[in-house]
Amino acid sequence: MINHMEQHKSIFKTEKPLIGCVHLIALPGTPYYDPEISLKQQVERAKSEVRALQEAGFDAIIFANEGDRPYVFKVGPEIVASYVRIVTEVLNEVNLPHGCGVLIDPYATLAVAKAIDAKFVRTYVTGTYADTFGFHHFEPGEIYRYRKNISAENVNIYTYFDAHAGTSLDTRDQFNKIDTTLATTELAGILVTGQRAGLAPDFEEVKAIKSKFPNHPVLIASGINESNVNKALAISDGLIVGTCLKKDGILWNPVDPERAKRFVEIAKS
Repeated sequence: MINHMEQHKSIFKTEKPLIGCVHLIALPGTPYYDPEISLKQQVERAKSEVRALQEAGFDAIIFANEGDRPYVFKVGPEIVASYVRIVTEVLNEVNLPHGCGVLIDPYATLAVAKAIDAKFVRTYVTGTYADTFGFHHFEPGEIYRYRKNISAENVNIYTYFDAHAGTSLDTRDQFNKIDTTLATTELAGILVTGQRAGLAPDFEEVKAIKSKFPNHPVLIASGINESNVNKALAISDGLIVGTCLKKDGILWNPVDPERAKRFVEIAKS
């Protein structure tokens, strides 16, 4: 039987990792794609963000195609190809555990993870949602069969149980949804998020989830900043941090090295 807390520690080499986001800017075929920005320039920007996060003292890095807004549920081959091209070159700079997510496509996420040797992913694998990006559902049976078929069983899945920027059509509370999923599906950890990037979840709910599922890692995946990071670490098993590290605190801007350093100093004080 898997000891999920020990597995979590072995992935990140620490009990409560600070996971910094490296957000790719818009890739080919998406609304904000700028053909004047070459893939080589994309690589250089991502490398600079990796260096900033590593020098600041983050414990891990997660790549995401955040610039491809508004997001779709099935990305095209041009996204996977560009994503893998960029990250493969950037990995020469990475000396931390790394993961990935392809918004909002769990199949592409697993395929990219397999290609870039990512040890963990952030994605949805279960649930039916109506949200800003449309109506969609995720079938864990199909997703886990796909993971098996591409021999990506070593990719550890951290997943959400509530909608980001929307509502779940499964009206049960998160506790029941998590409980029934864990009974049938192998998960590396539980992600708890606010309603959008930059907004924190209800910390009392995070505490309650961790209390009910003490043997599974619970990570806060949005809304953490200098003012709440210590409280967040006290009630969770790690943080995924993006918006507050960006220049002027704007999601689409590059990582600000000084913001990143200050965040880690506060978190590890």
